[in-house]
Amino acid sequence: MRKKLVYICSPCRGDMEKNITRAQGYCREVADLWPDVIPIAPHVYCTQFYDESMPEERAAGMEIGLALLNICDEIWVYGMANPSEGMVREIDFAKEHGIPIRDAATLYTAKQEGEPQTGELHAKLELISTGPDSDEVPEVHMDAPFLAEVIKYLRRNPGRNFVLTIEEQPEPETPGPYTGALEALETANLPAGTGDEVDP
Repeated sequence: MRKKLVYICSPCRGDMEKNITRAQGYCREVADLWPDVIPIAPHVYCTQFYDESMPEERAAGMEIGLALLNICDEIWVYGMANPSEGMVREIDFAKEHGIPIRDAATLYTAKQEGEPQTGELHAKLELISTGPDSDEVPEVHMDAPFLAEVIKYLRRNPGRNFVLTIEEQPEPETPGPYTGALEALETANLPAGTGDEVDP
C-alpha cells in the first residue's frame, strides 16, 4: 500500500499548458518508479477549477497547494537550479516546516544507478534487555516504519514532546520440581479424607 506523500514542485506559470502536461508526466513517472509514493501536484488539480490568470484565484490555488504540502512527507523539486516564483514559495514553506527537500534529478539518477535513496530509513525492531544485575544500558531498536511515524509526528507537531514508555515485564518464576503436582491437587477439589492416609 502506498503511504508516502510526495509533493511535486515544478513550474506552473509561463507556458501553463505545457507545464501542466509536464507535471502530469512527473506524477506518472513517480507513481511508476516508486511503488510506495503518492505524488501530489496541486497545479494539476487546482487548475481544473481556478483560473491562474486571475490573481485572487491564483492566490487561492497557492493556499490549497501549501495546505497539501504541509501534510506531505517530502517535496521533490523539478528544476532546483532555476525555480519559479511559486516554487520558491513552496521550498521556503518546506524549510520553515521541516519538510525534507529533495532534488528530483538526483533521485532519478540514483534510481537508475540502483543506489540507496537518501533519507530512507533502515532499522531493525529489537528490544534488548540487559537484566537488573547488568552494568550495560538497555537499548531499544525501533524498526523503520515506526521511526518514520515518530519523525512525521515531531515534524507536524513542532514544540510538542514525544514520550516513549517501556514497561519491563517481570521475570516468570522458575517452577519447582513439585509445582505441577501441587497445582493439580489444588484444582482437583477433592473432598477431605479421600486421599490415602500415611501414618507418621
